[in-house]
Amino acid sequence: MNKIILLSVLLFFSGCINFIRPVKIISTKQQKSFEKNYQIHGLFDFIPEFAKKNTFGTTAFPPPDSINCHYVNQNSYAIIIGNKSDYLEDLKKVFDNGIVYTTDYLNDSNFIVDIIELKRTLFPVAKCNTYHKGKYPIPYFENYNFGLGIKETLKKQIVGEPPPRRHTVYNIPKDLKVYVIEARAGNFWKFDCKENRPETLGKWKHGYSKGVAVSDKYDKVVFWVIVW
Repeated sequence: MNKIILLSVLLFFSGCINFIRPVKIISTKQQKSFEKNYQIHGLFDFIPEFAKKNTFGTTAFPPPDSINCHYVNQNSYAIIIGNKSDYLEDLKKVFDNGIVYTTDYLNDSNFIVDIIELKRTLFPVAKCNTYHKGKYPIPYFENYNFGLGIKETLKKQIVGEPPPRRHTVYNIPKDLKVYVIEARAGNFWKFDCKENRPETLGKWKHGYSKGVAVSDKYDKVVFWVIVW
C-alpha cells in the first residue's frame, strides 16, 4: 500500500469524525511532521487557531508522524467545517490577503479533486479528478459532513472481503461558494513514492490547494487544504 496527506484533520487510515465535543484539530506537532516531509511550509497558517482547537463536527485527516511508502498514501487533507458567523473577522483577513480564484461549487466546469479516489476506483465520481483548463483544484465536498444529512450510502463488494466497502456521500449547501487562496501544480514531497495518478489530472498529477468555502444560507464556513 502506498502513501497520503491535507484540509480538516485526522489521518486517512485512522480517520474519525467527532460531533460530541470540541477537539484539537491541528496540533503544532502535526504541522511540524507534515513540514518534515513536504517542501512547502505554512499551508495551515490561514486556519484560525480557534478552529484548529475548538471545532465541532469536523472531519479531520492530519498528516502522520512519519511517512512511509509502504503503508500510507502520498496525499493529505484537512477540512474544518464551522459556523460562518463565528469566523467573520478571520474571513475578512483571508479576503484582504487576496484570493486567486472564486467559483460556485455547483458549477459544472469545476476542477474537483476527490483525494480519496486518486489511487483507486472503488467509488468514482464522474465530475472529479479531471482537469479543466484555467481552473484551480478544489476538494470534493460531498465527502464531508455539513450537518445537512446524507445524500446516499454507496456499497461495493470486494472479492475476498466478506463485508462490503461503504462510502457516505453527504448533502452540501446549494449556495456553497469556493475561494482558492493558493494552489500550485507539482510534486513537492521530499521523497517520491512514484505513485500512479489518473492521466485526466493533466499537469495536476501532484500539487496542493488551499482556501475557504462559504454558505450564507446555512451559516457554514470550510477551511480546507488538500495535498497530493
